[in-house]
Amino acid sequence: MPNKTDASLARRMVRARAARVSALLLGGLFVGFLLLVVVFIEYRRAIDWIDHTHTVISAVEELQSTLSDAEAGQRGYLLSLDPRQLVPYEEGRERSRVVLDRLRALTADNPLQQDKVTALRSLTADRLDRMAELLRQADEAGVAWAPAPVRDGFGTGAGMMAEIRRMTATMRAEEDLLLAGRSRHATLLELLMIAYGIVFVTVTGWLCFSTVRRLERDYQAERAEGEVLAATLQENRILLDEVNHRVKNSLQIVANLLRTQAMRHRSAEVRQELLDSSSRVLAIAEVHRRLYGEGAVYDTVELTDLIRSIAENAVPPTGGAEPAMTLATGALLSAPVDTAVPVALIVNELLTNSYKHAFPDGRRGRVTVDMAVAGNEVRIDVADDGIGLPEEVAGNSGGGFGLNTARNLTRQLRGRLEIERLTPGTRFLLTFPMKPPAPTQA
Repeated sequence: MPNKTDASLARRMVRARAARVSALLLGGLFVGFLLLVVVFIEYRRAIDWIDHTHTVISAVEELQSTLSDAEAGQRGYLLSLDPRQLVPYEEGRERSRVVLDRLRALTADNPLQQDKVTALRSLTADRLDRMAELLRQADEAGVAWAPAPVRDGFGTGAGMMAEIRRMTATMRAEEDLLLAGRSRHATLLELLMIAYGIVFVTVTGWLCFSTVRRLERDYQAERAEGEVLAATLQENRILLDEVNHRVKNSLQIVANLLRTQAMRHRSAEVRQELLDSSSRVLAIAEVHRRLYGEGAVYDTVELTDLIRSIAENAVPPTGGAEPAMTLATGALLSAPVDTAVPVALIVNELLTNSYKHAFPDGRRGRVTVDMAVAGNEVRIDVADDGIGLPEEVAGNSGGGFGLNTARNLTRQLRGRLEIERLTPGTRFLLTFPMKPPAPTQA
């Protein structure tokens, strides 16, 4: 059917194009997913750098606070000579060294900040040494400690602390700039991930939706096409039934005309030839009868039932004593039409030959038909216990029209027809390869 072929080809082309588009989209999504992974890793690095910057800023603020605590403890001791005031001084002194070491490790990736940390370490060491010198002088002077050195020490320490605060403020400002840049970078990566997530969900949803719609349209189209094909197939089967039925009826009419003509002919020899021809036409009609009807397979014939019908129809209606019929067939076997018609004609000729020549003058006897399948070959054995065939008839080319017709049909089947003279009787063995039925085309 051209329309079916064109429609199927068009659907295959649409499916192939859709598959290519889907493959490209999926490939793009996969590449985008890899980029998303890279962006996410970079985003995590940006977040880590932001946390690192916050840590540096916290360390700078802690250094300022620590030095302030140490300075406050020193002042309290110098003014009151109370040893308890030395506790915050000692704690601030030790903690400031720890904070400077941590700042040096945190700024290892930034040479500019490393220089500032080195300068800051030197200033802090000088400030701590100056504070320690004042405390030593106060301890040596004891109660004679005068406020003037304290004021001088405070003035010098204030200048040093101002320099330290200025340097820490510079570090803080630079870290704030780094923090702002890294925050913008992280924000950009975050927006990029959100945008890609929206694109990914949108494209995936559209792809799924379009795929479902395409499958639904294909299903509907194939369903409609299947309904059309089913209706067409049913119509063809009905037409084929009608053709086979009419062929069978026509063949039966031809057979009846031959039989009527035979009954009216004066010559016994001509009458017998016409009856034989009528029997052959009926054998072909029997094949067509089995090609239609309920449950029929329209390109095959059930061979076992066909041979049984041919054997039953071949029994001559003599009205008196007639040879007994024995029929033995194996399992059901379907055969193509181009095999069934020659087989029906051959079996009909062999049975007709047995009934006509093996039992003359009303002689009684037995005719057996046996069919079996051995591998890929079918064996049909027709035997009788009649008077037997003459030697010249049992040869490869002897016999009349019917036997020669059987030999020709056997060659058409690419088989073998063997004739064996029995004591008494004759045995015909037909062997031919069984072709598988042709596949039914939708």
